[in-house]
Amino acid sequence: MVKQTIQIFARVKPAGKAPAVYSADNEEQGGGRLEFVVPRDLADGFVNNKRESYRFRFQKVFDQTAKQDDIFKMIAKPVADK
Repeated sequence: MVKQTIQIFARVKPAGKAPAVYSADNEEQGGGRLEFVVPRDLADGFVNNKRESYRFRFQKVFDQTAKQDDIFKMIAKPVADK
């Protein structure tokens, strides 16, 4: 039995509606970070205590410009070659 940790990757796809506000950061040692900013709607007229920022960590984050071929080579090919 092969003992291996689960690797989690993220891919940001282009939004069909209004562009989402996000930031993606890939570090050599620490992996990737993805942060989404969802602004509160002040026009609702009531107190909105929802948080505006959501942060997630991954092994790597692929931005909207990433090609399917590059993602395959980095993620699926090493698994298929084993």
